[in-house]
Amino acid sequence: MKQIKIILAMMPFIFFASCSDDDDKVAMTEFLVSVVMPDVMGDSVTPEGLSVELTNMGNGRETIGEVDDTGSYTVTIEEGVYEIVVSGEKSYTSQIGEDQFEQTVTVTGLAENISISGNWDEKEIALFIAPSNQGWVFKELYVTGSQTPEGRMYYKDKYFEIYNNTNEVLYADGISIGESDHTTSSDINPWADIIDDYFVTHVVYTIPGDGTEVPVNPGESLIIADIGIDHTQDNPNAIDLSFADFEWYDDHPLDVDVPDVPNMIKYFSSSASIWTPHNRGFKSYVIFRYDEGSMEEYMDNYMVERVAPSGSTLIRYKVPNSIILDAVEMGTPSDFSSKALSPALDLSYINCGDGDESRFGKVVRRRVQSRENGRVIYQDTNNSAVDFHSTVEPQPGVIE
Repeated sequence: MKQIKIILAMMPFIFFASCSDDDDKVAMTEFLVSVVMPDVMGDSVTPEGLSVELTNMGNGRETIGEVDDTGSYTVTIEEGVYEIVVSGEKSYTSQIGEDQFEQTVTVTGLAENISISGNWDEKEIALFIAPSNQGWVFKELYVTGSQTPEGRMYYKDKYFEIYNNTNEVLYADGISIGESDHTTSSDINPWADIIDDYFVTHVVYTIPGDGTEVPVNPGESLIIADIGIDHTQDNPNAIDLSFADFEWYDDHPLDVDVPDVPNMIKYFSSSASIWTPHNRGFKSYVIFRYDEGSMEEYMDNYMVERVAPSGSTLIRYKVPNSIILDAVEMGTPSDFSSKALSPALDLSYINCGDGDESRFGKVVRRRVQSRENGRVIYQDTNNSAVDFHSTVEPQPGVIE
């Protein structure tokens, strides 16, 4: 009898413990991740071997696996809300005209706040080519100029727009802009023997400041104009650049110095009058920052000379590829003959029109790759043929 009483007394505790064990059981789900490779890679590149990382946002537990050759990864995990990251390197071949280019890039994809539940669940994730440059990029290059209603060329409204492609504040002080000495329509680049290490420029204009004076927030840009005015007052087909952040000024009767727009520091220009970017798009462009000393020291250390066909000596400046922040090769399909940039900086090139009148009033604009919490991330694979839109309407200062 005593034993029966003890058992009866313990039964509530046994029942409670049994219920607690049931409550502690975690519901599990068989989950399928499937990926879609970037269109630009074509069908020849398989996703096999890409890493998949699932993070449970509730408890921080991570599950890691790999995509198979069908583009799938299946795992049994506990129900919850997850972040899923897919990433890895892939090689593919780009076809640009008759030329083929082989390159290796990082592909990645992200899915956030994914609720996983039930016996079976799945999620498809579109992959994209990750930017190779996580800093400054050219967003727009407007080098062609416009035409007046009477058909005359108008060159004063040219500009470059550079963009902070990161998630943190960057400072633009000390950023310099350069235009290639080499013209891409020429058969021979006179600097071809150093192209793997240097870019040779015939202009150097630099944003002034001590390194903390020109902050640019994530997802914002700077407009660098030839002349920072509303050009539509002189030419209705031109562009309003009255909101430009900086202008390059040549202190010449043909130029205009706008008091309200700060001037870049002119360290060098091969022109005896004013510099205007090549209006047929036969030059290439870089932004760079020299951090090993002052710009005066850079000018002392990196001057180069060559002899022109006329016999005169030409002074130019070489920019180490290692300090170039972004680079864009430009040319036209009917005239492109040789590169000014190392393929490591830009695999191919981009054009605005084909050197004909369709180029006037048009820009090359970098493609939007993705958005992160509303912030635009521009595509930067170091292949301008796929990174830029060609011959589109100018949108200075418009981030979309």
